Amino acid sequence: MNSEIEHVEKALRDLGKSLKGLPKDPKPDQVHKLRTSARRVEAIAAALEEVDGKDSRRLVKAIEPLRKAAGGVRDMDVLTANLRKLARSAQGDSLNRLIDHLESVRMEGAGELRQKLDRKRKAARHNLKRYFEKVHSALDGASAATNGDARNGHNNGVNSTAKHLSRELAEWPPLHAQNIHDFRLKVKELRYILQLDANADSEFVGELGKAQRRIGEWHDWQQLAEIARGFLELEADHALLAQIDGIMQQKLERALAVSNVLRRRYLRSTMLHAAGC
Repeated sequence: MNSEIEHVEKALRDLGKSLKGLPKDPKPDQVHKLRTSARRVEAIAAALEEVDGKDSRRLVKAIEPLRKAAGGVRDMDVLTANLRKLARSAQGDSLNRLIDHLESVRMEGAGELRQKLDRKRKAARHNLKRYFEKVHSALDGASAATNGDARNGHNNGVNSTAKHLSRELAEWPPLHAQNIHDFRLKVKELRYILQLDANADSEFVGELGKAQRRIGEWHDWQQLAEIARGFLELEADHALLAQIDGIMQQKLERALAVSNVLRRRYLRSTMLHAAGC
């Protein structure tokens, strides 16, 4: 149980540091840390809702607007970085115009994030501190318990959530461009949950992370392609549009391949094991 406590408390501390120290003009890595920390804490709160109940829902409600605002800024940072990789092969001014557009959108998003931080940072930090104290007390008490029933009571939330997510992913319809992003969100949630379990299969967790990254790479290029088609001109900028679409398709094929291997080798066997087959 000690490792689970450490993992939960680290996630909560990381989010607390991000909320406290995020400057008015945050750098890409600072925005990324806030977004990732918030997502991780939301997953933990969902898994441990049986332990903390109302405090869990209150915390998620407090941090969700900040996470979403940070997500908008982070998306522009990633898309801009992806575009800059094309600098050597792109022709004309299409690339520079699209980068300027993304940077303008990023600036607007950063302003929205600042406003939300000004309004909601204090409440979010208060709820986070309260949640930290309650969860620490509950998990620490379970760790010190002399009987297995007490420990198992605090593991039930994690185990039941992990089983539910595994079953949902194993039974997912055939993957394609329209549903693989939602699949990724569930993969990410399951990975966060399993990281709370010291007995979780580390290889399985690693494969979940691999699928999460591959699908995320495709989704970034898919977003970029959508923005590019809305901003650039089909004829004048067709070379860059075609280049972006080509990379997006390659990323999709890799994401589908990795995700299907995950389902076939790990999720199906996980569910068969859970069913006693």
